[in-house]
Amino acid sequence: MSAPLLVSGLPGRMVEEVAVVAASSPDFRVLPHALSSDRLDGRVHAVGGMELLCSGPRSRDEIPNGADWMAVDFSTPDSGLDNIRWLSARGIPFVSGTTGFDRNEAAKIVADSSVSAVIAPNMAFPIVMIQSALNWLGKEYPGALEGWRLAVTESHQAGKRDTSGTAKAMAGHFQELGIGFSEADIRKIRDPDVQRNDPGIPEEHLGGHAWHGYELSEPGGTVDIGLRHAVLGRKIYAEGTLRALRFLKRRIDQGERGAVYSLEDVLRERA
Repeated sequence: MSAPLLVSGLPGRMVEEVAVVAASSPDFRVLPHALSSDRLDGRVHAVGGMELLCSGPRSRDEIPNGADWMAVDFSTPDSGLDNIRWLSARGIPFVSGTTGFDRNEAAKIVADSSVSAVIAPNMAFPIVMIQSALNWLGKEYPGALEGWRLAVTESHQAGKRDTSGTAKAMAGHFQELGIGFSEADIRKIRDPDVQRNDPGIPEEHLGGHAWHGYELSEPGGTVDIGLRHAVLGRKIYAEGTLRALRFLKRRIDQGERGAVYSLEDVLRERA
């Protein structure tokens, strides 16, 4: 039986992509309601042939929900925690891919509720596996690259306001290896004119991409190591979100409540 799915974050392109992919899956049924901002409150928003009635903070309490609903949230750092509070209070388990908010506060909200959730700043599972590998290296070889330099560049569509959570997390793993670095050192590219040339984003993906480059160099300048990962479009994130939703439904069916999972947890279950 398909699970009713409430989408949150319209008119964001990421949640639109998730809605389209979920609608094509036999595991989920996209509900006709959606959480949105006051700007779209009460309006009907068309997504992939579906018509979703948008509810902003002022009217969302009027949405009737069933006990078997699930939700997915891709909103903004400012509204992400408020959406998590609302979903938790309504007893709706959820997957959140929103970045930029306090994850510890989000985890506390869930722990104090009757729901469980997957909260992950990156739903692209190949990238998450690379992060996990770097995390292992940092724990296994702490300080091994002390004195080395790190340069980080991240390019995303112009509508992404915050610095990439993935870039910050990756830089943190390199810091565990002994490399001095701060978030302020991350080069953030949002200008399409720049992106066309450096790093060379194809025109059709300027509106949705994630290009990251990490360059390490030893103090004497005799050794350089580069790591690059590039995602064009949003499909991989939507696919990862559906994997997370399926994982969460299995855990809920097993009686889990008040638990917060990461995408690493989702991937481990399949191992």
